[in-house]
Amino acid sequence: MKTNKNKIKQVANLLEELSWLLDSNKGVSLKEASMILREQNETSSSLSNNVFDKYVNKNQNKHFLVGALPSLLQDNTLFKSNSEMLDFVEDVLKLKPSRAAKRSRIEYIGWIVCEVSSLNDKGLESLVKSLSVIVGDDTLLKKIKEAKKKPNFSWNETIQKIGK
Repeated sequence: MKTNKNKIKQVANLLEELSWLLDSNKGVSLKEASMILREQNETSSSLSNNVFDKYVNKNQNKHFLVGALPSLLQDNTLFKSNSEMLDFVEDVLKLKPSRAAKRSRIEYIGWIVCEVSSLNDKGLESLVKSLSVIVGDDTLLKKIKEAKKKPNFSWNETIQKIGK
């Protein structure tokens, strides 16, 4: 019984404080304030969507690669060493990383992402199609990891097969 009396007392105190708060702010219309907040939210959402759309549509292939490559290149089962990762980058992306630099995997990935942004967008279309399939299909990714264990594995051939 005491808990009910305490709850009733707490609710009564809350209502009293709420009443004082509303009385002290009679010039503020809650209905008007809610409408202003909704309008502001819609305006900022549509503005941010418009800016995002304009930014993304310039070079979709590059934007995909910049987003997808880091997670792909950090897969230690797919690329057991930096050397394997750099082989992929040389064969598939046609980039020439400095192996003498002895960078960490993360440093190489950062360099690769920066270099991808300067590549020819037209030449990346088929690569992006193939990589989007690889990144989106765990089963295919497992098959590629198995195929990598076989002698004479070729990233170019693998990518071409996926693209067909």
